Amino acid sequence: MAYTGNGQKFVGDDGIAYRATFGTEITTGVLPDDAIYVVTAVGGTSGFPAALPGGDGIAVGDILFVEDGVTITLGTGDKVMPLVRTKLCDLSSWSMQFSKEEIDVTTLCEDIKTYRTGKADMQGSINGLFVLGTTDDKDGFLRQFIDIVNQDKATNWTKYNQEESILFGLFYVNEKPGADRVLVAAPFQLFGMNLGGEMGAADSFSGNFRFASLSIPSTSIALNPTFIRSAI
Repeated sequence: MAYTGNGQKFVGDDGIAYRATFGTEITTGVLPDDAIYVVTAVGGTSGFPAALPGGDGIAVGDILFVEDGVTITLGTGDKVMPLVRTKLCDLSSWSMQFSKEEIDVTTLCEDIKTYRTGKADMQGSINGLFVLGTTDDKDGFLRQFIDIVNQDKATNWTKYNQEESILFGLFYVNEKPGADRVLVAAPFQLFGMNLGGEMGAADSFSGNFRFASLSIPSTSIALNPTFIRSAI
């Protein structure tokens, strides 16, 4: 799992995005590989990887990517919550912008203006093609803003009431095999969505989102946005 600075260059179609939900907590044994976990407890005799010199060790709330073929055996007291991934196959692109508050701390006795940075902030956008059965599914983006009713020519009727919720996303810059896997894992909330139709064009949608505060179910463990690189 050593990091390799091999100058890889990724292009737009290297990426993908997932929606993630929480599975059943694992407290013992060997972790299934090719999976992503949130650390919910670190034992005194931990089986988690040790930090490289100059790095910080694994802590509760950290996100752990276990690559294909990697073996990690939980130690006494170690616990993880697996992330169950569902591909967001209606997305065509996503982007994120990071910033910090600019705080003016200049006093009358100073000759030049001085500033400090405040808390980090992030906003992002998504673009996609409207895919029936995905965008309008019970876990689709559209339900964040409007009721969904699906009915066929018979008497089958399904309704999903509008349900605003905090989502957990895995936004991959690269997921292709044979290269470093690079992604941002972050809880987020949608704050807008546009739908429309245009002659000669595919029906599409777009929306904007921001980071959100999210705790692991049945715990007080808060998840922070994390940039993850899993090296080949």
